[in-house]
Amino acid sequence: MMFQSYFTEYRSEFIKALQTLDFTVIEQIFESIKSTRENNQQIFVIGNGGSAASASHWACDFGKGVNVEGVERFRILSLTDNLPFISALGNDMSYGDIFVEQLKNYLKPGDVVIGLSVSGNSENVVRAFQYAKKTGAKVISLVGEKEGRMKELSDISLVIPSSDYGIVEDVHMYVNHVISQYIKKENELKGALSING
Repeated sequence: MMFQSYFTEYRSEFIKALQTLDFTVIEQIFESIKSTRENNQQIFVIGNGGSAASASHWACDFGKGVNVEGVERFRILSLTDNLPFISALGNDMSYGDIFVEQLKNYLKPGDVVIGLSVSGNSENVVRAFQYAKKTGAKVISLVGEKEGRMKELSDISLVIPSSDYGIVEDVHMYVNHVISQYIKKENELKGALSING
C-alpha cells in the first residue's frame, strides 16, 4: 500500500468515526464535567500508553486551558502523571493497582472518573472503575468498538466505532477539545458579564 492511499484511508475512517459519534452521550459527558465545578467535586482521568498521554492532555485543557479570570476553576487530575507514585505502586504492588491505589487517597462520592481506552479492558482502569463505583463516584469511559469491561462498569460510555488505536485516540482528543473549548467560550462570556456587572 502506498502512503498516500493509507493517508486517504485513515482520513476516511477518522471522518466516519466522527460522523457516527452519539452526540447525546458527548452531551452527557459535557454536563457531568460541568456539574463537578458547580458541586465542588473532582475529576480524575486515567489511561495507558497513548491514552495516558491523552489523560494528561485532558487534565491540562480543563485544568488550565479553560480558565478565565473571575470564573471558578475545575478540580481535575490525571493519575498518569506522578511517575514516582506510579512506579512505587507498580513495583511494590502491581501495575493493575496504579490507579485504584491513587484513587484511595483522593476519591470521594460524587467525584468523576474518566477512563480512556481502545480495548476497554485495561485491567488497571477496570479496577479503578470498580473502586469508583463502590465509592459512589460517577464513571465515564471512552472506548473503541470492542467496548470491553469498562463499558459495563460505566455510568456513561462513549463507544468510538473503530478498533484502530490511532482513530480511537484521535477521537479521545476530539471530544476533549470540543468540550473544553466550548467551556472556555462559556467562561469568557461569564467573565465579561462579571466585569461589566
